[in-house]
Amino acid sequence: MGGLPRRPGRGSWGGWETPTAPTVPEVPEIQTTLPTSAYGQTIPVVYGKCRLPAAYIWCAPILTVTSTHIEFWDTVTTTTSKLTARLRFARPLVPDSTWTMRKLYANGKLVYDGSVGYRQKGLKFTAYDGRGDQPRDPAMVREEGADFVSAHRGYLDIVVVDFDIVGYGAPPVFEAEWIQDGATTHDYDTFTTFSGTPNARDLIPVWDQQKLYGFDDTDIFLYSIGAAKQYFTFDREPDVYNYYRVFRYSRTLDRLFYFASFTGTSDWDAVLCDGSTGTVVATSGDSATSSSLVDGCLVDVSSSTALVVGFGLNEQLFCYRLTADTVTRAYQSTASWNGYSDIQCITPGPVSGDAVFYLCADNDLVKATFSSQGTLKSTAVLATFADALRYAVYDDGDLVVWTDAGTVSRVDGTTGAIEFTKSVPYQIEAIGSRDLGPPDLQRFVDELYFLPVGGTTSYFTDLDLGTTRSIAGASSTASYYFDGQTDQIISETAGGVPQRMRITSDDGTQRQLEDFLVALMEAGGFSSDEIEVINVDDVIDGAVIDVTNGVRDIAKSICEPYSIAIFERAGKIIFKRAFTDGAFAIDATLAPFGDIVDA
Repeated sequence: MGGLPRRPGRGSWGGWETPTAPTVPEVPEIQTTLPTSAYGQTIPVVYGKCRLPAAYIWCAPILTVTSTHIEFWDTVTTTTSKLTARLRFARPLVPDSTWTMRKLYANGKLVYDGSVGYRQKGLKFTAYDGRGDQPRDPAMVREEGADFVSAHRGYLDIVVVDFDIVGYGAPPVFEAEWIQDGATTHDYDTFTTFSGTPNARDLIPVWDQQKLYGFDDTDIFLYSIGAAKQYFTFDREPDVYNYYRVFRYSRTLDRLFYFASFTGTSDWDAVLCDGSTGTVVATSGDSATSSSLVDGCLVDVSSSTALVVGFGLNEQLFCYRLTADTVTRAYQSTASWNGYSDIQCITPGPVSGDAVFYLCADNDLVKATFSSQGTLKSTAVLATFADALRYAVYDDGDLVVWTDAGTVSRVDGTTGAIEFTKSVPYQIEAIGSRDLGPPDLQRFVDELYFLPVGGTTSYFTDLDLGTTRSIAGASSTASYYFDGQTDQIISETAGGVPQRMRITSDDGTQRQLEDFLVALMEAGGFSSDEIEVINVDDVIDGAVIDVTNGVRDIAKSICEPYSIAIFERAGKIIFKRAFTDGAFAIDATLAPFGDIVDA
């Protein structure tokens, strides 16, 4: 099936008046005063499940920016006002318990729902449950410096980052639903495809546009990530190739790119296609490498140029320069580039006229800088490790690097100094066998997602700290690509159909009232051997309490509707309920129902 018709080229003249420079409108008034906060008053203490409003306890300066440009002879004005703030909800009744933020609301509007994997576009946050090993928040550290930021342990907090408040007119009132020990699951959605569509392979997720390309030998497929369905099939022009590698998409050029070879061991031609129709626009007969091609990386360096840098099985490095209608090989090294015998990963770095790429080559993390014309300007070893390298991620000016010894390190992107090295509970496989997609096809925000080949446990490693959390129950089938901004993973079913995976949380199970009463009294200073609960088998959803009222008074108000007697004997608090023929029977040694006395 054919693609969409092409739009007229920019700048073509149709006989009308040439547009003048736009008039920049006045910046709309955005109220930057934070909502009235209850912070400083009593912070609620929670157990089980709750929905609570938040108090602002820290906020970075809020900057409103308005920009205007002409797009197809229309004046387009955009205004952003980004909020980065720490929000406090409550204190857990049980210290060091595990909590999950299941839902988040802004002025009553749902912006996040972990039960179905929904996240409002652009929403970025980190949730903290206040445990004793909780680290400082990276956004706060970047703003204030590590020496001036607390870890804020002991509270249920979230830190929202760059939350656009233009649509709200002011910083909103946030509410959240929190679940204690809530179970998390892997939720898989298989894409809806056209009837008779062949199996796709070599997927290209375009995260910011929420679209996904896929290929087979004769067609190009276009899917919607958000809708999890196929939109188009483009007929690829017949060719004589048998092998394909490094499928990529240029956002600025709206061009698809891949390498194709007849033998698979050499003669790799570069192919450029229209991203809206699938039509082949240009090819380059200059072979990328004289061996089997392994991997590559595409970077848009300007509005009219993109670079593809990659390497072959013989460690031969190359670079192709792309425009809207040309593809040319600009650089090719000899085999064993710079003397290296094993290149495992290439990841994009910063772009500022030139483009920087980082390579995991033997034990070295190598920085390679290419000009916008695709020529290699310089190379330098940023850091050398005791073990061979497997994978690298560029994060906020630094590099996070995994080795073949099951470790992860953060490297200063300027000095090459190792900021930390920690063990991880997994081993990233060699490039020829791993399912983890290349770095330039993923959108990393705070974490790397990893699923071992054939594994059933998902791992999330914090890029700032090197710590790893895990969630059991994953299903490994094929290559996967992670979007940290929306917390979703794209992979394929065993039959080759794209699928979307999200980590979802349940709504929390009911809990025994007995467990809550014990936790409440322990919070008031009683030890576990000073508390006894007899014949109490009720269940509750959760509780929000104010412990400044005293745990005895709270326990009394809770127990009264349940007809539970509370008394103290020999220094032990006892909760007891007994029924005889439907009537409450109380021990003669006990005080009248509901009172707490010394026996």
